[in-house]
Amino acid sequence: MKLKKDRGRFTVRFDMENPDHVRAVEYLEQQRDRGKAQYMAQAILFYERSANNSVSTSDRVLIEQIIQEYLNEQGAALKVAPVPQKEADIEPPMNLISDALAEFYQ
Repeated sequence: MKLKKDRGRFTVRFDMENPDHVRAVEYLEQQRDRGKAQYMAQAILFYERSANNSVSTSDRVLIEQIIQEYLNEQGAALKVAPVPQKEADIEPPMNLISDALAEFYQ
């Protein structure tokens, strides 16, 4: 394969008949002019890491900590004690996050 003159430059054409492409274009249009490349780089790296199931331990700890803080805030705001559940009934946070991301990419 011939090496590109400028490895960092790409031309991308989206298929405006494809609803996924239309949604992607809408997200890109929301980015500032020089932020599109950063947005795309982060999306690609996130997708590749999740596809390889290589979320780092520190990322997982941070996600769990954020979720726990949110749940604690919600519990304090409602002043309701959490209902105990069987361990089998609780879906791991990563499954919930991956399900939400799957909806994003549909």
